[in-house]
Amino acid sequence: MKKYILIALCALCVGLMPSDGFAQGSVATDVTDNFDGRTRELDPVVPGFEEAAPTFIKSGQAGFAFLSIPTDARTAALGGAGVGLIGSGASMLYNPGALAFMEGREAYVTYVDWLVDTKSYVAGVAVNVPGRGTFGLSIVNYDAGNFNRTSIDPNPAGQGYKDEGTFTTSNYAISGAYGLKITDRFSAGATLRFAHQDLGTGNIFLGGSQQTVDNSKNAFAFDLGTYFNTGFRNTVMAMSVQNFSTEVVYQREQFELPRNIRLGLLVDVISMMGNTPVPHHFDLALDVNNPIDFDERIHIGAEYTYRAAGASFGFSLRGGYKTNHDTESFSFGGGLQFKTEGGQGAKVDYAYKAFNTAFFSAVHILSAAVTF
Repeated sequence: MKKYILIALCALCVGLMPSDGFAQGSVATDVTDNFDGRTRELDPVVPGFEEAAPTFIKSGQAGFAFLSIPTDARTAALGGAGVGLIGSGASMLYNPGALAFMEGREAYVTYVDWLVDTKSYVAGVAVNVPGRGTFGLSIVNYDAGNFNRTSIDPNPAGQGYKDEGTFTTSNYAISGAYGLKITDRFSAGATLRFAHQDLGTGNIFLGGSQQTVDNSKNAFAFDLGTYFNTGFRNTVMAMSVQNFSTEVVYQREQFELPRNIRLGLLVDVISMMGNTPVPHHFDLALDVNNPIDFDERIHIGAEYTYRAAGASFGFSLRGGYKTNHDTESFSFGGGLQFKTEGGQGAKVDYAYKAFNTAFFSAVHILSAAVTF
């Protein structure tokens, strides 16, 4: 019986495959639209494929895309290679496990001048409770700007639509995080996130009648992360899973939040050479990313920091690069730090992210934080 079932499954798989694999040219296919039950001829999603779907393309498979926008300038300048970084409350949005190694209390804000004149604002606070771990709270608000509102014009002599003015959307996420040191070199953490997106109301025709639909959705997601200092000359291995959630349904479209699995390696180059990293610090960061809505990427970053022993002031220079990205390439930036012997201080970081100029202008990110 098992043999016949296996043969049937193999035959089914062969039958579902295109006759030429990647066929030459574009071949239309008759498909049935589940929305109204009618059969119509559709062009392939990608030229060269015989079937209109599926095409095994991951692009556009996630919603609430504002959750993928960078949330701090330091990590952005490193090309997004930040899963193994510690020392900042902003790490709760990349790897809550690294949050456990933050000392004291920190409040931070970030301003992102994002693509096509949109903006993102981030604010958060993290508090380390000795012996009990580190707690963090953060809010992200995305300003997508104004959109033109139109409606169908039933007048045959009209333009087909009516101008209804403009409208705005609402996009924000609130995150609570916790990180705990399990040993002096290993930690784990988790983040619970509530995300909201309101795209306004819209009119659709269903069964021949016009209906108004509400395009406001809420979603819950969580992150998990670990951080491990191997003890071999400050080499760090880290991992995080971001935005793990159930599916959200917008009318008849289903999607998940922009889930991403990150594996990171952080190498202290000066320690690796057998030297004490004071006053010069030079780290290389490498993250392997597996996002739900794109192929695997490798993010590479380098950070040089100068801070003399016992000095209050220090500065950092950073650079990074993303491989296998459709529009983004290199980034760079820097930062200034001030910290007293009592642990109070402030820091400012800046990042410049370059994009393919045929599509987008460069992005600027500015972060500031105070420890108290």
